[in-house]
Amino acid sequence: MEEQKPILIYDRECALCKRFAQALDFLDKDESIVKVPLQEEWLYEKHPKLVREECEQAIHLIKPDGTIIKGAAVIEFLVVYYPGVRKFSWLVESESGKKAVGFFYDKVNELRDKMKKDCKGCNKKGR
Repeated sequence: MEEQKPILIYDRECALCKRFAQALDFLDKDESIVKVPLQEEWLYEKHPKLVREECEQAIHLIKPDGTIIKGAAVIEFLVVYYPGVRKFSWLVESESGKKAVGFFYDKVNELRDKMKKDCKGCNKKGR
């Protein structure tokens, strides 16, 4: 039986999200994480617990055991998951580290929301 890989769900229409996915490609030489745009309809059919509207609001990841995590928890997971970054995992293991990651994620997500509001192409789609 083939081992399941984590699935990272990102917004391919968001410049920040695309850059984040590209940065992960740089780190993920073994392609140990599957990256899927939230715009792929098959994703919601295969994983009925996913809610597209929630995926549009925050980054999501499906862990190999099927657990869905989102927001700052995804960043914490990735820091521990990637061998090249694992040496920094101690930063997210403490409560103060988790708060810092959460704060950073919230600020980036606020910027993402602002960019989407200011984007004429995004606003045409009713977002």
